[in-house]
Amino acid sequence: MLGPRVISSSANRRSAIGLPTFHGVLYWNSIHWIQANSSRRIGTVRTNPPEIVAGTCIPGTETITILPGAYDITMERRELLKRAAVVGAAGLTGAVGITLYRRPSEEPDDATPTPRETTTPPETEEDVSPPTEETPVRHQSEFDTVVDAVEAGADPEGEEPIGDFLEQYADDDTLLTFRTGSYRFPQIELNQYDHLGLAAAHEEHPTFVAEPGSCKNSDPHVQFSEVTDFLLEGIDFDFTADGAGGAINVIAEGDATVREVNTVGTCETQVTMFRIDIRDPDGTGLVEEFTAENDQESGWMTGAYVGQRHSGEVTFKNCELSDFSDNGLYGSAPGASDGGGGVVHTEGGSYRNNNVSNIRLGTQGSTASGDSIVVESAPKAESINLRGIRFRRGAEQEVQDCEIRFGPDVTESFGAVLFHRENGGARMADSTITMDSDGIPALRAFYHSGDSDIAPVFENLTVNGSASRGYTARINGRHGTTFRNCTIEQTGNHRDGIRIAYSDDCEIVDSRIEVDGYPLILRDSKVRIRNTTFVTPDGERHVDEMDAGPGDFRPGSWA
Repeated sequence: MLGPRVISSSANRRSAIGLPTFHGVLYWNSIHWIQANSSRRIGTVRTNPPEIVAGTCIPGTETITILPGAYDITMERRELLKRAAVVGAAGLTGAVGITLYRRPSEEPDDATPTPRETTTPPETEEDVSPPTEETPVRHQSEFDTVVDAVEAGADPEGEEPIGDFLEQYADDDTLLTFRTGSYRFPQIELNQYDHLGLAAAHEEHPTFVAEPGSCKNSDPHVQFSEVTDFLLEGIDFDFTADGAGGAINVIAEGDATVREVNTVGTCETQVTMFRIDIRDPDGTGLVEEFTAENDQESGWMTGAYVGQRHSGEVTFKNCELSDFSDNGLYGSAPGASDGGGGVVHTEGGSYRNNNVSNIRLGTQGSTASGDSIVVESAPKAESINLRGIRFRRGAEQEVQDCEIRFGPDVTESFGAVLFHRENGGARMADSTITMDSDGIPALRAFYHSGDSDIAPVFENLTVNGSASRGYTARINGRHGTTFRNCTIEQTGNHRDGIRIAYSDDCEIVDSRIEVDGYPLILRDSKVRIRNTTFVTPDGERHVDEMDAGPGDFRPGSWA
């Protein structure tokens, strides 16, 4: 099998148009194309291992003439032109192709070389310019075939759509690389590829621009389905044209990576901006530095959705999602009774002003780590319920080292961190919640509808802010709930601390609760308290150890 075929496009081989001849000279694994009778290097084609030894190309022909000792591969015209783009066709007058060749050692022992007419290349190194280091292509060593989109005919000016290019060149073990430009991007579906990649060329910044009117019901704009070992990197998506929109879907049967992808624009009938499923239980997905903002008045719109059949593991790393009306990161669907059960992680993300929830988790082992959540206002939506993190299903999720802030203008919310009744329990640790929204709890757990013995656990948690009225933490029907090494300081008027109802075997350990109202309210609950301090404007009470019940900490008698 031929080695990787890589195009290096830092030099402009189109300048060779009209030249009678140019030469290819071997420099280890690079072929440097030299203008005839001069030392001017026109461009470079790299192969690894080197396949082309040296040769000439005459404008208007479809082959390269190779020096003795190499054998060509016969191709039809269409395949020849495709290969020309893959390895770096010069774009000369007429259709100039470049054909790959095998070295003699790769031929059968009884193969007989066929004599070919040759043109002698420069005899000494002094006749050519020395090779220079070429700009690397992202991930070039990871793919067998690398295609420069522009050299293969994709229009970086956006006049012609790139659908035909994608359908022609997308293939197994193939990387399609795009230079800076605006590429007209029609609705398209690319299916059943093993190791397909679309990426920006090195540090280039290409943009795929959706065509006007492309938003059709809830259909995706692009779907990569049944792909394995898939890569999408460094490409921006522009859906701002009139009537443009649709999701970017990656439905992977194996591993998938989406990195440095920015999107702008949505449409009214669109339901999500991005979707990813890893449908192999052993598969992993990475979505890194994905940025999306909902700037349209769409009805129900999700930033990033993890599909119900997701059964592998996917991580959202350093992503930014804001102003979506139906969840920022919607990661709970795999936890449904008929879901795939796949794990969802988010690391170092920034989530702002997303309705329903900013981060929504629902499968065992899912995590949020190092994320920042800011809720200051609501996006336009049919109904408003702003939540920071929502544990929707499953149990044993974990939130670590996160910061959540609710601003003073938020009025409609069940709470900053919320446990749905179908969630069995989760752990939140080493995190901070700043609650400046009056009457809204920082923590809220509804009655658990199942029989899980997992409980909510809060450890090394700080809750601060100026919120007045209501409870800082409201726990209902959650046996075994634990507060350990927590600090609650709410400065607003008539703000209460922790309210626990209909819950036994709970614990408050090594903690401090300071509020303007009642620091602890128990209703039909039993709580073991150890080394904890309660503070109100009326005084301070330190409890070394106590088994508290409904008769303790009643309003008016707690001190």
